Amino acid sequence: MKVDFNEFFQTHERRIYFQIQRLRIPRDLYDEFYAEGILALWQAYKRYDAEKGEIGTFINYQIRFRLIDLIRKRTREQEVLEAAVQEGIIQIDDGNRQSETGLPIVNKCGITLENEAFWEEVRKGLTPKQWKWVHYFVIANLSIKEIMEIENVSADAVKSWAREARKKLRDEEVRERLEELM
Repeated sequence: MKVDFNEFFQTHERRIYFQIQRLRIPRDLYDEFYAEGILALWQAYKRYDAEKGEIGTFINYQIRFRLIDLIRKRTREQEVLEAAVQEGIIQIDDGNRQSETGLPIVNKCGITLENEAFWEEVRKGLTPKQWKWVHYFVIANLSIKEIMEIENVSADAVKSWAREARKKLRDEEVRERLEELM
Protein backbone atom coordinates (compact mmCIF):
# COMPACT_ATOMS: atom_id res chain seq x y z
CA MET A 1 0.00 0.00 0.00
CA LYS A 2 1.47 3.32 -1.11
CA VAL A 3 1.53 6.39 1.09
CA ASP A 4 0.18 9.77 0.04
CA PHE A 5 2.71 11.96 -1.86
CA ASN A 6 2.42 14.73 0.76
CA GLU A 7 3.60 12.32 3.46
CA PHE A 8 6.29 10.96 1.15
CA PHE A 9 7.43 14.51 0.36
CA GLN A 10 7.58 15.57 4.01
CA THR A 11 9.53 12.44 4.89
CA HIS A 12 12.14 12.86 2.14
CA GLU A 13 12.29 16.64 1.54
CA ARG A 14 15.55 16.90 3.51
CA ARG A 15 17.21 14.77 0.82
CA ILE A 16 16.69 17.65 -1.66
CA TYR A 17 18.39 20.09 0.71
CA PHE A 18 21.23 17.62 1.25
CA GLN A 19 21.89 17.17 -2.48
CA ILE A 20 21.74 20.92 -3.12
CA GLN A 21 24.32 21.47 -0.38
CA ARG A 22 26.45 18.56 -1.60
CA LEU A 23 26.58 19.95 -5.15
CA ARG A 24 27.35 23.45 -3.79
CA ILE A 25 24.56 25.17 -5.66
CA PRO A 26 24.85 28.97 -5.28
CA ARG A 27 22.12 30.80 -3.36
CA ASP A 28 20.85 32.70 -6.39
CA LEU A 29 20.05 29.38 -8.13
CA TYR A 30 18.61 27.70 -5.06
CA ASP A 31 14.90 28.04 -5.98
CA GLU A 32 15.36 26.57 -9.45
CA PHE A 33 17.30 23.58 -8.13
CA TYR A 34 14.85 23.05 -5.27
CA ALA A 35 11.97 22.88 -7.77
CA GLU A 36 13.97 20.40 -9.84
CA GLY A 37 14.53 18.35 -6.67
CA ILE A 38 10.78 18.26 -6.03
CA LEU A 39 10.22 16.94 -9.57
CA ALA A 40 12.87 14.28 -9.00
CA LEU A 41 11.17 13.31 -5.73
CA TRP A 42 7.84 13.04 -7.56
CA GLN A 43 9.39 10.79 -10.21
CA ALA A 44 10.96 8.63 -7.50
CA TYR A 45 7.55 8.35 -5.80
CA LYS A 46 5.94 7.21 -9.06
CA ARG A 47 8.68 4.82 -10.23
CA TYR A 48 9.96 3.18 -7.03
CA ASP A 49 9.75 -0.62 -6.94
CA ALA A 50 10.28 -2.08 -3.45
CA GLU A 51 11.64 -5.31 -4.91
CA LYS A 52 14.60 -3.52 -6.55
CA GLY A 53 16.27 -2.04 -3.50
CA GLU A 54 16.35 0.52 -0.71
CA ILE A 55 14.10 3.56 -1.24
CA GLY A 56 16.57 6.05 0.30
CA THR A 57 19.30 5.13 -2.17
CA PHE A 58 16.86 5.31 -5.08
CA ILE A 59 15.60 8.75 -4.03
CA ASN A 60 19.12 10.10 -3.51
CA TYR A 61 20.17 8.96 -6.98
CA GLN A 62 17.04 10.36 -8.58
CA ILE A 63 17.52 13.79 -6.98
CA ARG A 64 21.29 13.95 -7.42
CA PHE A 65 21.30 13.00 -11.10
CA ARG A 66 18.40 15.30 -11.88
CA LEU A 67 20.30 18.20 -10.29
CA ILE A 68 23.50 17.26 -12.14
CA ASP A 69 21.56 17.23 -15.41
CA LEU A 70 20.32 20.75 -14.62
CA ILE A 71 23.89 21.89 -13.91
CA ARG A 72 25.02 20.46 -17.25
CA LYS A 73 22.13 22.13 -19.04
CA ARG A 74 22.95 25.51 -17.50
CA THR A 75 26.63 25.07 -18.39
CA ARG A 76 25.78 24.29 -22.02
CA GLU A 77 23.48 27.32 -22.18
CA GLN A 78 26.24 29.52 -20.77
CA GLU A 79 28.75 28.19 -23.32
CA VAL A 80 26.31 28.83 -26.17
CA LEU A 81 25.68 32.34 -24.88
CA GLU A 82 29.40 33.08 -24.60
CA ALA A 83 29.99 31.74 -28.11
CA ALA A 84 27.18 33.94 -29.44
CA VAL A 85 28.61 37.00 -27.70
CA GLN A 86 32.07 36.23 -29.09
CA GLU A 87 30.62 35.78 -32.58
CA GLY A 88 28.84 39.12 -32.23
CA ILE A 89 32.09 40.81 -31.28
CA ILE A 90 33.81 39.28 -34.29
CA GLN A 91 30.96 40.41 -36.55
CA ILE A 92 31.25 43.96 -35.24
CA ASP A 93 35.00 44.44 -35.51
CA ASP A 94 35.92 41.74 -38.03
CA GLY A 95 37.89 39.88 -35.33
CA ASN A 96 41.15 41.65 -36.17
CA ARG A 97 42.81 42.97 -33.04
CA GLN A 98 46.12 44.51 -32.15
CA SER A 99 48.17 41.97 -30.18
CA GLU A 100 49.41 44.20 -27.36
CA THR A 101 46.40 46.39 -26.60
CA GLY A 102 43.63 44.07 -27.77
CA LEU A 103 41.92 47.00 -29.49
CA PRO A 104 40.18 46.41 -32.83
CA ILE A 105 42.22 47.20 -35.91
CA VAL A 106 40.52 49.79 -38.06
CA ASN A 107 39.16 48.52 -41.35
CA LYS A 108 40.69 50.76 -43.99
CA CYS A 109 37.56 50.45 -46.13
CA GLY A 110 35.47 52.21 -43.48
CA ILE A 111 37.48 55.45 -43.40
CA THR A 112 35.85 58.30 -45.24
CA LEU A 113 37.73 61.33 -46.43
CA GLU A 114 36.18 64.76 -46.12
CA ASN A 115 38.09 66.53 -48.88
CA GLU A 116 38.43 63.89 -51.60
CA ALA A 117 40.18 66.17 -54.10
CA PHE A 118 42.82 67.20 -51.57
CA TRP A 119 43.62 63.62 -50.55
CA GLU A 120 43.63 62.46 -54.16
CA GLU A 121 46.21 65.13 -54.96
CA VAL A 122 48.31 63.99 -51.97
CA ARG A 123 48.03 60.41 -53.19
CA LYS A 124 49.21 61.28 -56.73
CA GLY A 125 52.66 62.32 -55.52
CA LEU A 126 53.25 59.27 -53.31
CA THR A 127 54.09 55.63 -53.85
CA PRO A 128 51.49 53.07 -52.73
CA LYS A 129 53.44 52.32 -49.52
CA GLN A 130 53.86 56.02 -48.69
CA TRP A 131 50.14 56.49 -49.25
CA LYS A 132 49.47 53.61 -46.85
CA TRP A 133 51.42 55.47 -44.18
CA VAL A 134 49.48 58.71 -44.83
CA HIS A 135 46.19 56.82 -44.86
CA TYR A 136 46.81 54.89 -41.64
CA PHE A 137 48.92 57.35 -39.64
CA VAL A 138 47.52 60.72 -40.67
CA ILE A 139 43.92 59.95 -41.62
CA ALA A 140 43.07 56.91 -39.44
CA ASN A 141 45.32 58.03 -36.56
CA LEU A 142 46.88 54.59 -36.06
CA SER A 143 50.19 53.95 -34.34
CA ILE A 144 53.25 52.54 -36.06
CA LYS A 145 52.69 49.22 -34.25
CA GLU A 146 49.14 49.01 -35.54
CA ILE A 147 50.29 49.75 -39.09
CA MET A 148 52.97 47.06 -38.72
CA GLU A 149 50.33 44.50 -37.76
CA ILE A 150 47.92 45.47 -40.51
CA GLU A 151 50.54 45.42 -43.26
CA ASN A 152 52.65 42.63 -41.70
CA VAL A 153 55.92 44.58 -41.98
CA SER A 154 58.62 45.79 -39.60
CA ALA A 155 58.64 49.11 -37.76
CA ASP A 156 61.63 50.20 -39.84
CA ALA A 157 59.62 49.69 -43.03
CA VAL A 158 56.75 51.85 -41.75
CA LYS A 159 59.19 54.53 -40.58
CA SER A 160 60.86 54.45 -44.00
CA TRP A 161 57.49 55.01 -45.71
CA ALA A 162 56.89 57.93 -43.36
CA ARG A 163 60.29 59.48 -43.94
CA GLU A 164 59.92 59.36 -47.71
CA ALA A 165 56.32 60.61 -47.64
CA ARG A 166 57.25 63.56 -45.42
CA LYS A 167 60.16 64.41 -47.71
CA LYS A 168 57.85 64.50 -50.76
CA LEU A 169 55.13 66.46 -48.95
CA ARG A 170 57.63 69.11 -47.77
CA ASP A 171 58.51 69.98 -51.35
CA GLU A 172 57.51 73.62 -51.95
CA GLU A 173 55.77 72.93 -55.27
CA VAL A 174 53.65 70.13 -53.80
CA ARG A 175 52.69 72.26 -50.79
CA GLU A 176 51.50 75.11 -53.01
CA ARG A 177 49.31 72.73 -55.06
CA LEU A 178 47.81 71.25 -51.89
CA GLU A 179 47.15 74.67 -50.33
CA GLU A 180 45.10 75.63 -53.37
CA LEU A 181 42.79 72.64 -52.76
CA MET A 182 42.29 73.37 -49.06
